[in-house]
Amino acid sequence: MKKTRLQLLIAALMIVLISNVSTRAQAKVDVKTKPASSTPSNSAKSKTTDALTEGFYFLMNDYKMGHQGETNTLNIKVSYSYVKGIANNQYPDFIPIRKDVDKFLTEYPNEMTFWEILNKQLTSRLIKKYPALASVTCEIQVTPSSKYPFTRGSVVTRTRRELAKVEHSNKNYRRTQ
Repeated sequence: MKKTRLQLLIAALMIVLISNVSTRAQAKVDVKTKPASSTPSNSAKSKTTDALTEGFYFLMNDYKMGHQGETNTLNIKVSYSYVKGIANNQYPDFIPIRKDVDKFLTEYPNEMTFWEILNKQLTSRLIKKYPALASVTCEIQVTPSSKYPFTRGSVVTRTRRELAKVEHSNKNYRRTQ
């Protein structure tokens, strides 16, 4: 009986070892028989590039705005990512973007809308006006006031559905204004 158990144990070990060796051998064959197009090479056809996402942000702290029946103090962060493959001369200067945010908030017509609605309209305006932007995120933090003694805020991210054609520009607004 002990001899039979020992023989069964040895047979089981041999099956496991043979199976393992067979699997490794098949894996080596699979690597050798892969099509040439899926293996890396130094040719121009298979040149790889790193994935790149880049963006910029600016802050507008202690911004005063009359809204919802009182003067509010806002901390605003506007961040955006650029369209893929943006050329060096296509980056927008943030100064005109900041001025557009200021103009939008200064001229905002509806005193009583929620901050979220104001924020959606602002991001819509920015993404439409600046084709180099793939997405825009605006975070508006409203500091405590006598009417609302707590911090509140809105975060809106808007992503361009279709990538717009970005015009090349040699103009750098900060250096010309």
